[in-house]
Amino acid sequence: MMGDGTYPVLDQRFDGTSLYQLRAVVAGHAANAGLLRQRADDMVMTVHELAVNSVRHGPGHGRLRIWKHHQTVICQVSDDGGPGEPGDWPVQPGHGLWLVRQLADHLIVRSGADGVSSTVSFAACPPGSAPPFRLARSARAGCTLLTVAGQLDLSTCGRLTGMVQLLADEDPGLRLVIDLGDLTFWDSFGIAALLKAQAAVDAVPAAKMIMAALPGQLFQRLRESGLTPRFLLAETADQAADRIAPA
Repeated sequence: MMGDGTYPVLDQRFDGTSLYQLRAVVAGHAANAGLLRQRADDMVMTVHELAVNSVRHGPGHGRLRIWKHHQTVICQVSDDGGPGEPGDWPVQPGHGLWLVRQLADHLIVRSGADGVSSTVSFAACPPGSAPPFRLARSARAGCTLLTVAGQLDLSTCGRLTGMVQLLADEDPGLRLVIDLGDLTFWDSFGIAALLKAQAAVDAVPAAKMIMAALPGQLFQRLRESGLTPRFLLAETADQAADRIAPA
């Protein structure tokens, strides 16, 4: 039971022979919780990686619990002790905690005499409340302003990267502000789109890009993933324009 009295909707043991069944169960709970398809896939992959760590680097078995708290799905993978510690888990690209940090909205790892416990969370969209994706272009203080609203995911990320590439191709002195204040949802594809947009601008020597008004959870996700140094960031679009406006 969580501290607020919420009971898990799933409490299941697993070992190396039941990882396939575990993925199927997690997929069902992710869909029932209202996660979009790509986000549900992220949750399945995250839990799988944590479970594999328990099997390979812990005692060989573990326990998965899932809660739905407001509009957040929380998954906890724990074991009852073994030779593995968080620092011993693989962190190379495509493995273990490195991949988990890229996929989950938030990760907490705790270790002690009773083993290792990893808790991840994923934000779900309230039913019927997801606004449509919008991409608006305007000018501000000598800069091009792109306002992104709604959901930046697999189905919409190409519209952002396509627009940024077009702007970079058209203007070698581009000063681009991307305002994310009205962003309501993003997934791993959305973050990849922001990285791709930055790369497109970086490929033009005189161009600059800055992102403004990041939602708190997105900023936290970028920071935990070690991605914040890849971007210029500002609190508001006006501040962003002031920072990169042509002299």
